[in-house]
Amino acid sequence: MREMNSAERIKRLLAVLPWIESQNGPYLEEVAARFDYPQRELIEDLENVVFFVGVYPFTPDCLIEVSITEERVWVRYADWFRQPMKLSKKELTALRAAGEALINFGGSLTNEIEDELGPLERALTKLSVFEGGSENLLEIKLATPTKHLLDVQNSIKYKTVIQIEYLAGSRNEISSRKIEPEKILANGGKWYVQAYCKSSSAVKTFRVDRIKDIKTLDEIRESNSVEYSTTEDFFNLDNFPTAIIEIPIGDKSLIDGFPNIEIEEVSEEKIRLICPVASEVWFKYLLMVLGSGAEVLEMPTGIENIFRSKAAEEILVIYNS
Repeated sequence: MREMNSAERIKRLLAVLPWIESQNGPYLEEVAARFDYPQRELIEDLENVVFFVGVYPFTPDCLIEVSITEERVWVRYADWFRQPMKLSKKELTALRAAGEALINFGGSLTNEIEDELGPLERALTKLSVFEGGSENLLEIKLATPTKHLLDVQNSIKYKTVIQIEYLAGSRNEISSRKIEPEKILANGGKWYVQAYCKSSSAVKTFRVDRIKDIKTLDEIRESNSVEYSTTEDFFNLDNFPTAIIEIPIGDKSLIDGFPNIEIEEVSEEKIRLICPVASEVWFKYLLMVLGSGAEVLEMPTGIENIFRSKAAEEILVIYNS
């Protein structure tokens, strides 16, 4: 028998295990001959690899058990492996939603949506069977892909200049800008475009759903020499002012929807949040979510200390109106 490399040994091992388990203690010599598996390597893999295979929390009931005695070998699957693998309702719904999004957005970006079901569509159809029958079927409807997403993609593809009417969220104002799109990105369920803004002579990131109107211009691009980072996140958080907030540790779940917040454990009762603040609107929303249990230790640069009380007053006015 020739010596196998690591990849071949793994493949051979995956074939050997179920056979050993079904044979009730076959002889090692028989296993080695049947699967062309050098006996020395077989014993080494069974004792040093398979013996440590399992799932969290890696207790004995979650590990594969291997016994080698008197030239015979037994493989016993842990109870966890004997249970049929299944997705929870939450996992199944998340998987279907992700698949639907990929189909819808992918087709919209290429402008080629076929009537015939592809492999992914067929797989999603099969998944729906496992949701407890037709009477319990959960229908997933996704929002229509952002209106101007295809226009932005075409501008990148054909290297054109476009003029956009853009709503700035922090100021709630619409302004006209000439941009040269370079990259489309996705974050938190939103589409963004990184582009050279001719109006401000700088590289900026725009949220595509805030583009209210778009027009292709007969102009030559200026940004051929602009370098766009392919390794760094398109949000440079270092450029944003920072707020430092402490909240009760029991309120940690409140920040699940804020992925860019750093967390430090202060004590058994409190955690500290380091929050890059992109706009006052975002900061106001964060404070509203955190509620009265949050203590602001440091306000972002440029935002006054009475900002929180003013935000609370504005919210009360809205609720009382």
